[in-house]
Amino acid sequence: MATRMDLDGRPIKPMTICMIGAGGFIGSHLCEKLMAETPHKVLALDVYSDKIKHLLEPDSLPWAGRIVFHRLNIKHDSRLEGLIKMADLTINLAAICTPADYNTRPLDTIYSNFIDALPVVKYCSENNKRLMHFSTCEVYGKTIGSFLPKDSPLRKDSAYYVLKEDASPCIFGSIEKQS
Repeated sequence: MATRMDLDGRPIKPMTICMIGAGGFIGSHLCEKLMAETPHKVLALDVYSDKIKHLLEPDSLPWAGRIVFHRLNIKHDSRLEGLIKMADLTINLAAICTPADYNTRPLDTIYSNFIDALPVVKYCSENNKRLMHFSTCEVYGKTIGSFLPKDSPLRKDSAYYVLKEDASPCIFGSIEKQS
C-alpha cells in the first residue's frame, strides 16, 4: 500500500478509529474501505457483526489485527468510554434510520438518534477526541416539508418543527466553546 499524503504533502500517520455502528450499512462499507485503502485500525462497535464478519476472519487477510469487533450497545455499556479513549477519532453511525420506524417507534428513534448519542459526545469532549457524528437522510435530503410555502399552516404546527429541526448543532462543541 502506497503511503498516502495529506494536503501539505506529509505522510498520513495511521490512526485508531472507534466506529460506533460499524455493523450497519454505512459502517460496514466504511470498514471495508478503511481496511482496503488505509493503514488505520478500527475498533468496530455494534450489536451485530454480520455485515463485517468477512473482515474479521481469517487471520490471513492483509488487514488482520487492524479491525477488532466489540459487541456492545452504546445505551448501557461501561466499555464505551474506554474504547473512545483508545481512539484518535470516533465515528458515530449508530441510529434508527428506517423511515417506517420513525412513525411506529418515535420514542425509540429519539433515544437512539439523539439521547443515546449524548454520552459519546461527552466522552469525546472530556477526553479531547475528535468526533464525526452522522445524521439521517431526512436531515440532509429534501423532504416534502422542505417545499412547504412559508405561510403554510403546517409551518405553524410545533410538531412539524420538532420533526424538521435537527438536533446535531449541539454536537458542534461543548457549550463553553460555542459562546
